[in-house]
Amino acid sequence: MADNNSTHLSQGESLPARTPLELDIAAAAHRKLLVLVLQLMARDDTLRTALVEAISQKLTFHDAHEDAGLEADAAFAFERRVDEEFRRILSDVEAVLGEEMRSPVA
Repeated sequence: MADNNSTHLSQGESLPARTPLELDIAAAAHRKLLVLVLQLMARDDTLRTALVEAISQKLTFHDAHEDAGLEADAAFAFERRVDEEFRRILSDVEAVLGEEMRSPVA
């Protein structure tokens, strides 16, 4: 039997469904961890350069997509919101590192 506080499951077991609040809490914790990892990575010159290049490519690729028009479908709207959060995360990293990391966050 799996421990209630563990994600390790025995064969045939599954995790109980999470409530919306638990999902929000998990997402917030993951976001904090991601910001911390990115901050640590960005302090290394080589990693920072690779990180900024990868971010620039991702943002350029997404920004180059055509606008879906006034009635964007749900998938397009979802992707836009994901991109907005992506930019917020980068802004949080940049706010801590200051001039150490200048990214293409607009």
